[in-house]
Amino acid sequence: MEEDGLRLVEDFHSLAPLMAELSERDRQILHMRFVEEATQAEIGERLGCSQMHVSRLIKRIIARLREGMLGELGCA
Repeated sequence: MEEDGLRLVEDFHSLAPLMAELSERDRQILHMRFVEEATQAEIGERLGCSQMHVSRLIKRIIARLREGMLGELGCA
């Protein structure tokens, strides 16, 4: 259990600089989806685009973050 907590903290420290590299819009989309727990349709309404476009944006953002995390793991 304690090991899981430590891993979460390590992941957060690795993710923070990657999040800082995202555009304001990308950070806003992630915040709406994962902090506010807005649906993709709700996010689309707020941004003025379709739910499908929001889905693509989220997939692209997450892929970029995952790539950054995996790259960092390879350097460790």
